[in-house]
Amino acid sequence: MSTDLHARMLSAHEHDDRSALIALYTEAADTANDLDASCFFLTHAYVFALEAGTPQARQLHGRLLRHGREE
Repeated sequence: MSTDLHARMLSAHEHDDRSALIALYTEAADTANDLDASCFFLTHAYVFALEAGTPQARQLHGRLLRHGREE
């Protein structure tokens, strides 16, 4: 994960910005070096999306299902 992405994640956490957290953890998943790391970040994005009640939760859940991480 890039230093910039990490800094943006920390800022989003500090401001409890759920929309940014969903987007940033999805970005981290999309740029991760391996499937386990990608699914780790996807899981976080999914949880934030569920908590926020956003439509992204469905898409993120689908991605986890495709990788065998969610049943």
